[in-house]
Amino acid sequence: MITGKKYIVLANVETEQDASTGDRCKKVTSGRKIAGTVELVGIQTAQVGQAQGFNLNFSVEVPRIHYSGEKYLYFSGRLYEVKTLSKAKDATKMLLNVQASDDPETKAALEEWISK
Repeated sequence: MITGKKYIVLANVETEQDASTGDRCKKVTSGRKIAGTVELVGIQTAQVGQAQGFNLNFSVEVPRIHYSGEKYLYFSGRLYEVKTLSKAKDATKMLLNVQASDDPETKAALEEWISK
């Protein structure tokens, strides 16, 4: 099932230089694992997102105290980028409107961080 309660990872990923090889690779700089509710994005939110150049896929409801401006969201084996924020029905929660991301390096960095 695409929507419903999910195990979600919120994270920031940055490019860092490997000291031994000199190669630049992506690493998770901060992240947290939480439970959240995934819903399809609403029509009005999708239209506003399209006007801003986004193709929003889902609205993810998370507790307000757990969100600290993370850029990436990972659930169900897919990577998403947080594009817009909005208020939820409950004042203690917020909605993260996300767009699918196809960055394989970021996804690999997140999956490696999750498996630790």
